[in-house]
Amino acid sequence: MAARTVLVACLLFLGTCIIIASGRPAPSSNAFCKIVWLFGVPCDQANMAIVTSIKDNKKAYKLGPVTPDQILANHTSKDGEVANLNFTMDSTTMSMGCHVQGSSVSPFWFSPFDNGTNYCNLYAVIKGSGLGKTPGFVEFTNEWLCLGFGVSLCK
Repeated sequence: MAARTVLVACLLFLGTCIIIASGRPAPSSNAFCKIVWLFGVPCDQANMAIVTSIKDNKKAYKLGPVTPDQILANHTSKDGEVANLNFTMDSTTMSMGCHVQGSSVSPFWFSPFDNGTNYCNLYAVIKGSGLGKTPGFVEFTNEWLCLGFGVSLCK
């Protein structure tokens, strides 16, 4: 049983690495963040939780189009800067969970060093959704995929 768990974890990690590596790179002139999460709940529940979290924070977030596989939204900072958020969902066949890829991109050329603002845009949605407390929760990102991740103040 332990060997099967290790095998599943390795396959999920490998799949996540492949998805991250094959994804379209974010524009290099803009601040951006790309994160992959694994949740131990079905994608319809993850979708509903993310949508509810965005709707609950109407001052900073504006919900865009929502489908079962994708959620689009905007985040407006206190300075009026608008970042585009995208959450894409895929079911994990082995664990009946959900693989969510999130991205936040700031539109301005002068914001590549945003002190983790884009990470915090995504983090706040996931924290507000309660998904970070689900069984099997895992977050994958790093400084290459998420500018300012290491210095973000919201962690």
